[in-house]
Amino acid sequence: MSVHPESSTAGAPSKRTRNPSGKNQYKDCLTELLYDYQRREIFDKRMISQLLYDEHGIKLSESSVARRRRVLGLYASGVTTRQLPETVKRQLVLTQMSRDPGKKLGPRMIKQLIAKETGIHLTRDYIRTEMLRHDPDGFAARDTSKRRGDDPGASESIQLPTTS
Repeated sequence: MSVHPESSTAGAPSKRTRNPSGKNQYKDCLTELLYDYQRREIFDKRMISQLLYDEHGIKLSESSVARRRRVLGLYASGVTTRQLPETVKRQLVLTQMSRDPGKKLGPRMIKQLIAKETGIHLTRDYIRTEMLRHDPDGFAARDTSKRRGDDPGASESIQLPTTS
């Protein structure tokens, strides 16, 4: 009967570590990195997995990235828009609209400002709908199709060379 040095005392915990080289010990910094990618509007688990490896040398599978983001409550704009109460979403949009008295910001810029200030991502469609509901005149004043019609050079077309 051979006795292993690790199992010489029955019931005592083993002193053998499962990860002796210490690789992938990044739980603390990983949370910060995932929040940073969320702020930078990077939601794709493949891209996050690749960025973690390229930028920080952290090897984390796509499924692990998705699981950790889920645990932290980090979702893309569609899920966030569905889960947030209507009053909260509307208030976020109205707050940004009130900070723009000249009514020059469109849905894309409002979306970016909300994400930058609060870390909450709403869909551009929802923001557009709310902007139309609360300020249709401001939305019409920003209509880019009117500006294009006034530009005398807009009617000119550019011929691209064709390859045969």
